Amino acid sequence: MTVKTSIIQLRKNFQPSSKPYSDIWLFIGFVIIGILGRTILISYQVQPFPNFEIIMVLTFLAMLCMRPYLAFFIPLLSMIGSDMIIGNPILSGNQINNIVLFTYTGFLIISLLSASFKNHSLKTINSLSLKTIGYTTGMGVGFTLIYDLWTNTGWWYLIYPHTFETLLSVFIAGIPFMIYHMLSTALTFTLIAAPALLIMKKRDYLHLTTQLPMTQKLPLITLTILLITLSLT
Repeated sequence: MTVKTSIIQLRKNFQPSSKPYSDIWLFIGFVIIGILGRTILISYQVQPFPNFEIIMVLTFLAMLCMRPYLAFFIPLLSMIGSDMIIGNPILSGNQINNIVLFTYTGFLIISLLSASFKNHSLKTINSLSLKTIGYTTGMGVGFTLIYDLWTNTGWWYLIYPHTFETLLSVFIAGIPFMIYHMLSTALTFTLIAAPALLIMKKRDYLHLTTQLPMTQKLPLITLTILLITLSLT
């Protein structure tokens, strides 16, 4: 390896620090898309079917294309901002309105999972192939299943007697909504996530991402646990 090649490689390795504001603009753009997208889908009732949403795919994309400690807050700010515009009550009025804590923490859990699979995802997504589409769609459907199990538990915890029978009833009643939600995720991850990641990878942007160190991951995990605790109290 020549000295010139070594210098080029070093510059590439340290490139994330050469563009300190690139992630900030991405962060702002993702939040705006999340707020406007969810607001339009709900307020103007343009959802092609129930539980069609875009926050899940934005959460996954953000965690792969920007610094994780910024991406972590995109679903939270998107949900809060759109709820304020739509007029959804946040921690006010009836006890059932506390379900927002379960929806918010659900997306934070997905953010942490996306961060955990980040390196594997970047290595897997190489071309517009069935493998890439299958991987991204599978990740989305898996994330949606975890999210729906958590939020269904929230409905049970907030408004039903805390028995196994009622929990099972809530999960059974929620199956149609989970199916719609997984269809939504399969569609958005196939049509949005896979092509977007390939475009960013082709433009050599995804190499700017770095794995989240434990010193930065612990505060995010702590915040999620605190919100989950608040949800249960």
